[in-house]
Amino acid sequence: MGSLAKLAAIAVAVCLALGSPKATSAAEVSEPQREAMLQRMIANPSDLDLAFEYAQASADAGDYEGAISALERMLIYAPNTPRIQFELGVLYYKLGAYEVARSYFEQVLLNPSVPNEVADQVRLYIQQLAIAADPPPFSASIFSAIRWESNANFGPSTNTVTLNGLDFTLGSQSVGRDGWSWLNIGTLHYSYDLEKQGDRLEFDFLAYSTVYFDSQLSDIDLDFFEFTLGPSFNMKRFDWDQTRLFVYAIGDLSYLGYDSYFYAPGAGMRLLSFSATQSVLDVRLETRYRDFQDNSDLPTNSLRTGFQTRLGLNYTYYFTPGVVLTTAGYAQREAADASFYSNTEVALSAGLAWTFTNPFWAAQFPLTWQLGGGIIRRDYDDPDPTINPVAPERDDTWWARTAVVVPVAETWALVPQVEYRDQQSNYDLRTFDNLTAILGIQKRF
Repeated sequence: MGSLAKLAAIAVAVCLALGSPKATSAAEVSEPQREAMLQRMIANPSDLDLAFEYAQASADAGDYEGAISALERMLIYAPNTPRIQFELGVLYYKLGAYEVARSYFEQVLLNPSVPNEVADQVRLYIQQLAIAADPPPFSASIFSAIRWESNANFGPSTNTVTLNGLDFTLGSQSVGRDGWSWLNIGTLHYSYDLEKQGDRLEFDFLAYSTVYFDSQLSDIDLDFFEFTLGPSFNMKRFDWDQTRLFVYAIGDLSYLGYDSYFYAPGAGMRLLSFSATQSVLDVRLETRYRDFQDNSDLPTNSLRTGFQTRLGLNYTYYFTPGVVLTTAGYAQREAADASFYSNTEVALSAGLAWTFTNPFWAAQFPLTWQLGGGIIRRDYDDPDPTINPVAPERDDTWWARTAVVVPVAETWALVPQVEYRDQQSNYDLRTFDNLTAILGIQKRF
């Protein structure tokens, strides 16, 4: 075999051996055997086959430094070999040396002969580096939109409902009404480096506001504010790479129709991990004590007061840099002073995002098409005596949504969106469907 062909074969073997499941397990190469391999490699530095064997054994054993040393030695004899540079980037990424990893990844992309499958893998790692390695200490976003809803107040589609076994006719204010509204969502994130093994202090703020143009819907104008504050810990101290544990306090404040609706102190924990290739795992456990306030429109609102606890999981997988699958689920328990408001809720959802070249203008700003949907099941503890004295409420909701993100500048994008939601319930008052159309503009800071 010629020297050039041999180098190519070794490079391919490195990629397959370090990036894929292997026939030889770490248990089959003992530490004394690996030490013997090291001594032979030192005595024969130009033996690339031996260097490869040692790199594979070291990576299997979790000795990334040893594997890196062997691969960097291989680069001396096989310079500018994209697959070796790629594996070095992966190993440095696993070690948390993100800038060195980025340097190797960028060298791979600069090589015009790099295979497309390797280039795609490199772009995935660079994309993950941008999220996991050096998140900016400050970020913010604003989304402002005009929204139309076929059933803005989530009312029943008919004015005839059954209450306590009797048919009642609802007034026009109680059935579903369409409406236009102005929607605004703002987010802010700030992190402070505690200069202690990568730990940080994290602050997040969310503001949500919707204002209906129809004065007859002003009683459902909603303003919601939430902040979280607490430390995040780098889990590398426990040999869990690219993973952070957040512990934080929560503060919520909500107004409905410009009257105080509820406030909610709480606490949460979050595990965010990029340790699996092409994946992001986000797990949260949060609990709040929601204190609902009575007012002239909602004189019994305080009966909803109680703890709300949610365990949620979100998993994202990058098939390619431009095709991303997201799955999510949660289980939630709401306790209330009135048992007919207490309920258990379970939800599942999935979505796909496809980013592609803009065929119309500004090819440097690709479009992203999003498609998603989900189901929600909610079971209440006890019957509501004003509606059904025998059976507790049970709701089943499904929804589907599609949106297109259309960048118009570096940090600006138009976002048209359509969503359909359908809820079926054994309580006629809780059965509804709603079609929503949104045209919004997003600004990132």
